[in-house]
Amino acid sequence: MIYGQLQYYNYELKAWSRLVDFHKTELNELITQLSILLSFPLVSLPDSKAANKLVESLMQHEQRFDDLLHHFEQQMQRLVYATINPDKLEPTVVHIQQACRGKVKRYEASFTRSRGECLTFLSAFFLPEPVATVDV
Repeated sequence: MIYGQLQYYNYELKAWSRLVDFHKTELNELITQLSILLSFPLVSLPDSKAANKLVESLMQHEQRFDDLLHHFEQQMQRLVYATINPDKLEPTVVHIQQACRGKVKRYEASFTRSRGECLTFLSAFFLPEPVATVDV
C-alpha cells in the first residue's frame, strides 16, 4: 500500500513541476510582451502604470512558483527517504502532499486570472481605432 501511495505522490509532484514550468514560461512571455509595450514612446501614463502593475503581479507569481518548486523538491526528498524506510509513511509526508495540492490549485487559479488580465490589457492595444462618422 505504501509503495503505491509513494508512486502516486511522486507522479503528482512531477506533474505539478511540469505545470509550474509551463506557467513560468507563459509568465516570462507575458513580462516580455508588457516590457515591449512599455518601450513604445506613445504609451500613456495610465497605461504605463497599469502595465507596471501587471509586471509586478507576474513577478509575484513567479516567486510563488519558485517557492512551490522548492517545496516539491523537499517533498521528493521525503519520498526517497520513505522508499528507503518503507515501514510506515510519516503523517508529515501526507500532510505536506495535501498542502502542496492546495497550493497548486490556488496558485494556478490566481495565475490564470492574472494571465487573463494581461491578455486583455495587451489585446486592447491592437483594437482598431474607431472611425469618426461625419453627419451630413
